Amino acid sequence: MTRLLTILLFAVVALSVLALIDCLRTDRSRVRSFPRAAWAAIILLIPVSGAVVWFLGGRAAAAPAGAAARRPVGPDDDPVFLRQLTEQLRRR
Repeated sequence: MTRLLTILLFAVVALSVLALIDCLRTDRSRVRSFPRAAWAAIILLIPVSGAVVWFLGGRAAAAPAGAAARRPVGPDDDPVFLRQLTEQLRRR
């Protein structure tokens, strides 16, 4: 029984520490609902529930990697290339 309680205590502390670190490192523009300090207090005062609520609703979803700099993969997906190709064909 003591081992189980020790493991559960370790899991609760680890979850709270991970949530707190994530909260403090998250960009201010991605924090939702409350200021970052309020989220940190919620995570510390309500260990399991606060961490779960932070991960589920406290931060906005991150944009997929490379979404801001998304570029066409091939020339047939590039609208500029297709427009230039159409213009070249019209000139002939």
